[in-house]
Amino acid sequence: MDDLDIRDLTEFRSWSTTFDPPIDDPTFFLSNHLSITSALLLTDLMFPACVLVRGCVIRKEIYDPENFERWWRETGGATEVIENVLNHLHLWDLLEPNEDAEYRALEILAPRIAQTWKSHVQSQFPDRVICTEVNDDYGPTVTMWTA
Repeated sequence: MDDLDIRDLTEFRSWSTTFDPPIDDPTFFLSNHLSITSALLLTDLMFPACVLVRGCVIRKEIYDPENFERWWRETGGATEVIENVLNHLHLWDLLEPNEDAEYRALEILAPRIAQTWKSHVQSQFPDRVICTEVNDDYGPTVTMWTA
């Protein structure tokens, strides 16, 4: 897991050591902790469906016509600005880290999400150039827009 060992995460380590000998298999951990619902929602997060609205590529799950129209008016139809505002994900809003290792894990997760967004959305809109970025706006934040 990049520069983070799964055993550095307290939740995994605590679970692992309940077995004798301890289990280091992440797949077994997932089979004991991940529901089908959570797995499906995670794939929706990693591979978002998008809609095309007035030239803007917007993640379908966050698209709200009224909110979009407000941003359209306020920005004078600046598609890149609208996409940047609407297509961002603050990982701290989704996952609350409790320890240093979890903060590091989010720093690993953010670019992975950015990469999957870029490749998946590019396949949905092959005539557009999809851009993604990770910054530390409010914790690790993933943003997507079209160039």
